[in-house]
Amino acid sequence: MELYDLLNDYIRPKDFENIIDPLQAKRRIKEIFHLEKSLGGMVGSLNGYILKRNDGLRSYYSYDLYDQSSWSKLDSDIDRGLLILLDLRRDADDGYRYPFFISENGELFCVNDAVYDSLFIKNILISFSMKVLAYGKPSPTRSNFVPLTREYGPGYWQTTDNDYHALLNVGVMAINRATSMGDEGRPFMSEGKDFMNTIRDKIQIWSPLSEYIDNENKEIISNRSVIRRYGEQREIPQRYLESDDVWAAEGKSWHWIPTISDECYEFKK
Repeated sequence: MELYDLLNDYIRPKDFENIIDPLQAKRRIKEIFHLEKSLGGMVGSLNGYILKRNDGLRSYYSYDLYDQSSWSKLDSDIDRGLLILLDLRRDADDGYRYPFFISENGELFCVNDAVYDSLFIKNILISFSMKVLAYGKPSPTRSNFVPLTREYGPGYWQTTDNDYHALLNVGVMAINRATSMGDEGRPFMSEGKDFMNTIRDKIQIWSPLSEYIDNENKEIISNRSVIRRYGEQREIPQRYLESDDVWAAEGKSWHWIPTISDECYEFKK
């Protein structure tokens, strides 16, 4: 468990998932550290004080008004997200110890923005964005806690459209028409091979779980699901080809490859 200056200390994007709730952080800091006067307000000091780990004999409680003012300044910096306490994320995460979560595509979000001060959230998110520019996006948070906000949560990919790249496919179809000229008596576009190598993009968005799923199954899916931003979009390139098909009598059929359902779940790996 370590205390960091958000603006000046070396912190990587992945560390932001380990930020401790401000109320708990202030309590734990007073248990772990004590204030000592520094010489002439040295660099890294807090109003002329520095934090040192307790040796078991010291207490943060003080009747010195200057001490109390320094602790108040420290508490204020924690409330504003300028000082943060980091602790490795525990398996038994109840959603109250760690205010932030990293989604599947590396975005940081607050799990309950109604609980925390807006300035605290803003400062953390701005700093995270700067760290991402320097170090790249982090891997997603893995936890038994399932966050659910207005913008982020478990869900499924729902198909909203298919982009068939009309101009490009016209050229492909012209080639197919030329090669099928020898099939006398067969109308063009009457068989799958006439559409061979045409392409499309299946467009899907991340959507909340359906209200028609019963609570038991919804809980099972939520616990296994990745966490993404609702409305996040993905495009999956597909090509029309003949491929194996266990349901076809001949063992093969013409269909879009790769095969993607119009509605599909994405589970944690």
